[in-house]
Amino acid sequence: MRTLIHAALVAGLVMAPITSASAKFETGQQKLDRLTAGRVPGKMVDCINIGMTAGNDSEKLPGLGMAYRQGSTWYVNLFQGDCPGLRDDTIVITKLHMSQLCRGDIADLRMSGANIPVGSCIFGEFTPYTKP
Repeated sequence: MRTLIHAALVAGLVMAPITSASAKFETGQQKLDRLTAGRVPGKMVDCINIGMTAGNDSEKLPGLGMAYRQGSTWYVNLFQGDCPGLRDDTIVITKLHMSQLCRGDIADLRMSGANIPVGSCIFGEFTPYTKP
């Protein structure tokens, strides 16, 4: 009984920092909601010109897709099907054709720091979100 109580106390101490640290991270849906708050979705497009997007103007939507900012517009792409390998710490590698990222293109996912493949996801259509 004493060992069981000790194990429960240790487990509680170990889990406490994990729980509080994980509360700081946003889910893919939370990020999507934050990026599109106060914006209106426009007509979906098949491709965006990625050359107009700076490297720091993109957001991963864990498990869902990617969002790219061009000026004041966010282009949101929800991958076709699930993309469980996409996390905040995942490296996303895409092959561009003529500076465009298009529906049907593949995002190869790699584990950060180890360069180990963790999956791939297929881009869907891009939805522009603009301020009214």
